[in-house]
Amino acid sequence: MTITSFSLVTKGPALGIRHLQVLFLFTCATLVVLQRMNLSVAIVAITNANSSNPDYPEYQLTEQQKSYILSSTFWGSCCTQLLGGYFSSRCGAKMLLFVISLATGLISVVTPFSIAWGGWKLLFVVRLIQGLVMGGMWPCLYTHLAKWCPKKEQNRFGGIMTTGLDCGTALGFALSGVLAASPLGWPSSFYVPGYIGVVWCLLWLRYGANSPSESPFISLAERKYIELALEQSHAPKGQTPAVPWRHILTSRPFLVLAFCKMSQACSFYTLMQQVPRYIHGIFRYSIWMNALLSALPFVIMLLSSYFFIFLAEYLTRRRNIPLPILRKTINSYASWTPAIALMSLTYVSDQNVVGSICCLIAAVAAISGQAIGSSLNHVDLAPNFAGLLFGISNTLMSAAGVISPLIIGLAVSDESDRTQWRSVFLAIAAILFVGNLLYLIFGRMMVQPWNGPGPKTAETQTAAAHSPAPEEALSMEKFTYF
Repeated sequence: MTITSFSLVTKGPALGIRHLQVLFLFTCATLVVLQRMNLSVAIVAITNANSSNPDYPEYQLTEQQKSYILSSTFWGSCCTQLLGGYFSSRCGAKMLLFVISLATGLISVVTPFSIAWGGWKLLFVVRLIQGLVMGGMWPCLYTHLAKWCPKKEQNRFGGIMTTGLDCGTALGFALSGVLAASPLGWPSSFYVPGYIGVVWCLLWLRYGANSPSESPFISLAERKYIELALEQSHAPKGQTPAVPWRHILTSRPFLVLAFCKMSQACSFYTLMQQVPRYIHGIFRYSIWMNALLSALPFVIMLLSSYFFIFLAEYLTRRRNIPLPILRKTINSYASWTPAIALMSLTYVSDQNVVGSICCLIAAVAAISGQAIGSSLNHVDLAPNFAGLLFGISNTLMSAAGVISPLIIGLAVSDESDRTQWRSVFLAIAAILFVGNLLYLIFGRMMVQPWNGPGPKTAETQTAAAHSPAPEEALSMEKFTYF
């Protein structure tokens, strides 16, 4: 046995199949979110042909009808988040993600035909069905991540995966505007991501795997590295623990986390859905300029996401910052900075375009820290049920995505009236403040006893203090195996 073999297993290959799985998760999130967000820009072109390509049909929609259409995917997501989390935790995420991505792509392709055939009501129904399908995606992503991600790589891999949301949002704004203004017209905003999603499905079916043991492409060294790194917090191989519903629904750390995520969803979904409307109503830019300005904050958000990933890696590995301090500090920045930025936005002059865009950039860029600050906390609390926990909290987040545009549709009857937008932004700032305050007080970053077989309870932690270090145990395991 060589020194190199020991090193490979102890540290894991620098580039392996686990990295490919994370790349798949990132691109899946990007494509699904892109197909959700493209309507936020396309609806401007659909209702105002002169703003994009006048060669394509225009449809008259009221502000209330626009609100219903924009919220439709979130109506659907509310109904399937929990199911996605449950089935992915019990059966694995591979086939569920395949079905979700394929159905989402095909529905995206038929979306332009729906408004031509049945008006805004059929468009609402089609987007509602698409939301039903999309709902199971995020729980599947977290379930899959928990099966492939060693604890010490969790911040890095989880952060990269969740940046798919940022990338999809930025592309949804920018690409939709560019395509709508192109000779292909606004229908291409739905065709292009739909067809790309179908291609993703074919690659995923070939190279995706529910776990390292099921992948035909993984090396033996990488498989043992991942399995040994996860065995203390996951159920033993071949065992599927029963879902501890009562413990989950009465767990204070999880309930606080769920409320915190819902408060953050109120701000993020409002910004995702309403920024194009806000810019169009206040500044009256053309569709392509609107799309670029709407996308700019989310491009900055994507870049700042990687800053938070590297920062978390540095603080935990080089400075040994405890995980609770890391999560709560970053989450406070990611919640309270947007609150301050949105309050500032309400008092910026109508003529101050630069000031308004800077406030939007500050609000959206700070939100990128929520992935490290709180989203990965689902895996901290219960690796065996990470997808299910995220399914529950994301159901509440989707509910915020449903309620937000409906309330804004009632509160903002005139898009060009800044005073109407002010009440919306101030309310969101207050919700963000309360949500993070509760997370600071009651949030926890340790595996809960109800996780099932293998949690790090106080007894196991005491026993672990007298056991060999993980690296030593890993090396001994590798030696014995051979």
